[in-house]
Parts: sequence; C-alpha cells; structure tokens
Amino acid sequence: MSIYLPLALLVASPGASAAQLEWAGHYRARGLLYDSLSLSDTNAQAEGTSNLFDHRLRLQPRFHITERVGLYAQIDALNLVPWGEQIEGWEDPVTGDTTYLAYDQTLVAPTTTTGAASPLGIGVTRAWGEVYTDIGRFRFGRVPLHWGAGIWQNDGFAPDAEFGDTADRIQFTSRVGVLYLMAAYDVNYEGYLNAPDDMQSLNAAFAYQTESLGLGFHNQYRWQPSEALSLYTGDLWAHAKMGTVEIETEVVGVFGAGNLGGGANDLRIASVGAMLRGEAELDKILVGVEGGLATGDAEPDDGNIKTFTFDRDHNLTLMLFEEPMPTLEATTANETNGGRDYDAVRTGEGIRNALYIRPHVGYRILDELTVDLAVFGAQAARLPEADRDAKGYGWEFDASVLYEPYEHFSLCGKAGLFLPGSYYSAYEDDELGGGFDKPAIGGMLMGTVQF
Repeated sequence: MSIYLPLALLVASPGASAAQLEWAGHYRARGLLYDSLSLSDTNAQAEGTSNLFDHRLRLQPRFHITERVGLYAQIDALNLVPWGEQIEGWEDPVTGDTTYLAYDQTLVAPTTTTGAASPLGIGVTRAWGEVYTDIGRFRFGRVPLHWGAGIWQNDGFAPDAEFGDTADRIQFTSRVGVLYLMAAYDVNYEGYLNAPDDMQSLNAAFAYQTESLGLGFHNQYRWQPSEALSLYTGDLWAHAKMGTVEIETEVVGVFGAGNLGGGANDLRIASVGAMLRGEAELDKILVGVEGGLATGDAEPDDGNIKTFTFDRDHNLTLMLFEEPMPTLEATTANETNGGRDYDAVRTGEGIRNALYIRPHVGYRILDELTVDLAVFGAQAARLPEADRDAKGYGWEFDASVLYEPYEHFSLCGKAGLFLPGSYYSAYEDDELGGGFDKPAIGGMLMGTVQF
C-alpha cells in the first residue's frame, strides 16, 4: 500500500493546513507508426512496419507553505507504458488454469521484471524544497536541470520529451544588480559508503535576462576520485527578440581526462556542441531555420574522446536522431529484446557527430489550427579515414499539424519521410549484413491535456 502514499498525500485537501496547493502537468497519449526503421526490405532481419501507442501522466504539485517556503514534486504515472501492457491474468478456481488471453479484460500497472508488487507505472521522479531568503533563493533536493536552449541540460517538461535531466542538488540563486548568479553542488552518482567513488559536481553560472534579451554562462566541474576523472563543461547561451524576429544560440564545450569505467581508461576528453536558431513571424506565416554542430572523432580508438552528443530531448525530427536506425527484427523474440535487434544501429536518440540544418515554414490557417513543413539534413562532422566517403546521414522531410480547439487540449499529428544517406547505405555488418538504403516513412499522433 505504501506505493500509493505519495498520491494520497497530494490529493489531501489543502485546507487541512496553511499550505496553498497549485497543480501543473499533463496527460499524453501517443501513437507511432514506422515503415521501416530497418531502412531495408532486402536484409534478412528487416522488421517491416512497426507501431506503438503509449501513455504518460505527469503531475507537478506545488505546495506554497508560506511566502518564503515551498515544496515541489514531479510524479510520473504510466510513463511511456505501451497500450495493452500489462494484462492482469487470473487463475480459474474450477480448472486451476490461467484464463486465456482472449477472455481477459483487465489491465494493471506494470510490475518490475522480478514481479515485485511495486508497479513501475507510477513513481516520484523529482522532489525538492525551496526557501526564499532576503538575499536569494535556496533550493535543495532532486531537482530538474535546464539551461539555455536545452542542448546540454534539458528538464524534459515538454509533452513530446521523453527523458529529462535531474540532479540531487543544493543550489543558491541570487540577483546582483542586473545579473542573476547561481552556485550549486550536485551528487551525480553515489557509490559505496566510505569509498571515494562518488561522482560530484560544482556549478556556477551568471545570466542577464529581460523580456527581449538573455545572456548567460554556465560552468560545471565534475569529478570522481576513484576513476581519476575530472571534467569541465562550459555553456554560453544568448537569446534576443526584436519585434517579430527571435534569435537563440548555445555553445557547449566539454574538456577533461580520466577513466570512464568498463575498461575505458586514461582518456582525454575535448568535444563541442553548438546551435543557432532564428525565427520570424509574418502575420500568419512563421519561418525559421536552425543549424548546429556536434563534433565527431576521426580516430575513435586513440584514447581521445572528441564526439559531442546533444541532449536527447532537443527534438527536431520524427526519425533521424530520434529513433535508433537501422533497427532489425530479433532472430528470437523474448521479453529482454522486445523482438528487436539493435546490433546494426548507426544512429540513436540524440544528435551526435553531426553538422545539420533544419529550415521550416509554418502557416496559421485558423487561430486553433497550424501547419508546419520542415526539412532536416545532416552529415557526420568527423569520421575515420576509411569511412569519409560515406558521411551523409540523409534528409528528412516532416509535416505537422497542431489543432488546439479548446484551452488545455491539443492534438498534434506528424508525418515524415527519411531518405537515408551513404552513412547507412554503404554500411554492412559482418554478421547482420547490409542493404540499409530504403526510405523510411513515419507518423505520430499525440493528444495532450495540459494544466
């Protein structure tokens, strides 16, 4: 019964105490259809058409206990749980047999793989306290992280996000003149007690922010003594809005040295990611373009890591850098692999080792109806010499429709066509073969209730 205690506390009447309770969050139901993420109809393990429906209920209560003290939380229920999972099943007391699937009509919250009673369908993802003092805001707990355009730290609050960055943190933020200053300490990984294997971070940032202009610089130093790891990340962000024109840019550098575990020892790290986005709204027409760079590595085995990966919630497409490709059908389907084989995958979730550009144009047909057309093209930033003639990831063409007939409700549909480049078509796995040159089509339909 303890798993339901957080919800019981949250739905309790705020009138029982002096606290004022505000709610935020959303419920999202999403359907996905692809043909085919294998990028092939000739490979022996090409999977053909795939589809998936999933849920997510996100509750973000805010307890305003006094004018100076607040308590915040995030509770995710049925988070990315597929429709149809998990059927309850029951044993017939007459025959002793488990009821046939065809006759069972009850779905329950999915349990852990070990069959534990605590359902995976609900969990307290984040919880933290905030105290407002005369000199600034003090925050402590398991908090969401977000900075700038979200290519390094992204809180994942958007309905189409799937991950979200979080840290166990002590943070203090204050304003000095026109500047906002922030200092924070994170525990990123807790190892064995009384052992120097914890991973920790120190953070310092400053930002200038108005309605039309924003500028900030975030510094993070991360270390893990047991692995002799020290890592510095610097992130410069700027944003400007001039009438109907909006420009945003972010540049991230990651530098350091040490061991990453799993036999990856004595490494040196130097990688850079950057993006530049411009938007202009002309009456009912919205035009924009985003370009970016995530550095790659021409010598991946030389002990120097140069590849940068954007945050996985920086979503720009429907398939490329959103879904692992090429995905193949497993030789033997089981609960562990879910019927899929990822051994031939060349790109996954998150833009990495890439130069990309994404122009788009949108049109507001009605106040509640908007359409958008986008083109996304990318190639590898750096590859080993043997692969330099196959740098092209390809092109993706996406069309989306956003319908918002009522306040708090939206229906979004997307359709995409991905034309794989030479990075896929020229690739051949020693065991799984090749033939990864077939265009893929995809579709997404998502209904969201936000509050």
